[in-house]
Amino acid sequence: MPQNPSQAILAIGGLFLVGVVVDAMIPYGEKTGITPSSAISSTSRMVTAAAPATGIPGTQPFIPSQPVEFGGRITEVLTVGMEMGWGQVHVWINDGTGKLQEVSLAPQSYLQQIGCPALTNARVTGIGFRFDPNRPNSELYAKSIIVAGTTCRLRDDEGLALWINPTQ
Repeated sequence: MPQNPSQAILAIGGLFLVGVVVDAMIPYGEKTGITPSSAISSTSRMVTAAAPATGIPGTQPFIPSQPVEFGGRITEVLTVGMEMGWGQVHVWINDGTGKLQEVSLAPQSYLQQIGCPALTNARVTGIGFRFDPNRPNSELYAKSIIVAGTTCRLRDDEGLALWINPTQ
């Protein structure tokens, strides 16, 4: 038996800690009566009511963005996000119909690193991704852009930035 109050507190804390460790070691199904397979199958039934089964409960299937072609004359170049410590070059392109399309490119440092030519007033073509299908006029994220005959590769086939993993 503990001989003073501090020893009593240590003993109670130790018993509590042992209880937490033992509880963590008991499989989930033995505590709740739910086995992992029944949890998955009941969750999958709930998910499949709204979307096709993905194999992982509670997740939505991955639907890749379809590439979108763009082209025209750049009317404006702006670096967005400098005040937050990152800078992403965005351009607005007039496709000849008077409608402007915003296209997110890459950080200025990456554009310089890959030798992408000057963008101001340039005539360009490219391929990009629209990640928000609910906004048909939302910005595109350029996979590649051709400026003055030079192809500037900016993102991979899934839309992931090459400046984050330049080995691709």
